[in-house]
Amino acid sequence: MASYMTCLLVIAACFAQSALGDSIICEGSTMYLACPSGLNLVIGSGVYGRTQGGDIICPHQSILTTNCVSPTSTGVVKSLCDGQNQCKLDANNNRFGDPCGGTYKYLQVRYACI
Repeated sequence: MASYMTCLLVIAACFAQSALGDSIICEGSTMYLACPSGLNLVIGSGVYGRTQGGDIICPHQSILTTNCVSPTSTGVVKSLCDGQNQCKLDANNNRFGDPCGGTYKYLQVRYACI
């Protein structure tokens, strides 16, 4: 029982010192992610495309679908940001591909600083 409690305390201490984030930028914009000194980014997911209607995220007149995500999104964001103290991300088709032509997209990144 003592070893189980020790594990729980270690996990709780790690989460107490981490900062969780969820950032969204519209297509054509730039995002900067940064952690406090001594902490590094750990990317949970990156989604470039559109899964929500235009009245919720990045309103625009050119929304043909709300069911498109670039399959490389998370991998691209991880390659640029994972393990870094800070990073810059551009939400554009050149970086992530165009998963839904004619639809205005956005980039959503979920991350932690650990």
